[in-house]
Amino acid sequence: MLNFGVSVATVPTHTTDILATTSANSPVRVAVHIRPIEANTPGELRSWAEQTPCIEATGNSIVLLPTHVDDDCSQCGGIVGGTHTEFHHSFGSAVSQQEVFDSAVAPLLATFASGQNMAIMAYGQTGSGKTYTMGMGMSSVSGSEESSGIIPRVLEWVFTQAPSKVTIELAELYNGKVNALTAGNQHAATAADALSLLQTGLRRRQTAATNANAMSSRSHAVFTVTVLWPGQRKATKLRFADLAGSERLADTQAEGKRLAEAKAINKSLLTLGRVVAALASATPTFIPYRDDPLTFLLRDVIGGDAQMLLLACVAGNEASRAETASTLAFAKRALAVKRHKPSGMLAGRLGSAAEEAKRHIAAEAEAEKLRNMVKQLQATVELLQLQIAASSQTVNAGTSAISEQANDAAAYTRDQITVNAGTSAISEQANDAAAYTRDQITVNAGTSAISEQTNDASTCFYGNTKPRKL
Repeated sequence: MLNFGVSVATVPTHTTDILATTSANSPVRVAVHIRPIEANTPGELRSWAEQTPCIEATGNSIVLLPTHVDDDCSQCGGIVGGTHTEFHHSFGSAVSQQEVFDSAVAPLLATFASGQNMAIMAYGQTGSGKTYTMGMGMSSVSGSEESSGIIPRVLEWVFTQAPSKVTIELAELYNGKVNALTAGNQHAATAADALSLLQTGLRRRQTAATNANAMSSRSHAVFTVTVLWPGQRKATKLRFADLAGSERLADTQAEGKRLAEAKAINKSLLTLGRVVAALASATPTFIPYRDDPLTFLLRDVIGGDAQMLLLACVAGNEASRAETASTLAFAKRALAVKRHKPSGMLAGRLGSAAEEAKRHIAAEAEAEKLRNMVKQLQATVELLQLQIAASSQTVNAGTSAISEQANDAAAYTRDQITVNAGTSAISEQANDAAAYTRDQITVNAGTSAISEQTNDASTCFYGNTKPRKL
């Protein structure tokens, strides 16, 4: 049977007065903020689970209302009973932004002005109002005074204290990588300057529509305000962390790029939960700051010397009961986080630091060894370069000598060709002369033969004929 009208007075509660058992050295204060349930718009029909509250705020306590016992219920998973938990602050859905600031934030600013670092972190499921409450949405930065979130109000307060210097920086952690959304630390002379720089950076932040939120932050955003107060040598930091909301993939139906983003977001939040659980332990042996870039980025404000306000945001309807219960469980663990003294602080943590130092020393030794090897290789290269240069000179000299010999051989060959040509010409002339001589001899011989024949003829003629007397 569905329970529609359960009041706080009739809830069978299991009270967990964590504040009574929390030690005075806890660096974390926890506030729970319930987002108003959206009313139906004309033509829209919202389900019972979307319209029915599952949580109420009374005083500093948060009551998770009981529900029915149907184990097959697709709306609430069969969660039964009710829990009553006390936090430092609890804000119902009707509480204004100004009330949140005045009650939860303003009391911590005095310690910030005295020189202690401070952090404000918004945690909760997607669509639970984290960005709006923190003041990292475009509307809460540039909107009306009534809708202004925590950040604009803190900046206004900072500049009323006449700080010596203020710088701001905005970064996001998207898919496991840290991206700067402002160009390093930007100087701000007024609150308006700081808000303008913040607004410029927020335009670059990764957002997208999902089935659970029409304007879902797809990255964790960290806004750092660094203030140098008058009379202080060291600047003080105030960090605002607007964490992307945890997502149930069955609800968001994320695919492709959105699925990868959701996995990265959930991994960061899971590691943050492990870090908080370790810090809440009486004798933590290991704190996994390095398991995710988010916890590594926030390591100096989670369990460190900084004062931190955790703002746990919940949607507050039956459709979000499981996520609401998970957020409240995280908030309970955060209440138990302790500021450990260095003398008794985490043997495992100190041991981890020692191991890290050893690894650093070993890495430095290995780096020095590699540097020496590089120097040796450079010397070898220089020697080889000198040898190559000397060899080049020898080769050039040999090439010049060979070239000269080739030139001499070519000249000799040309001379030989000239001599041979001359010899051939002389030989031809000699042959011509010899032929001419032979011809002359033949002619002479013929002439002599003719002459002899003539003489013989004459003898015969005159010998046989006697001269006639006249």
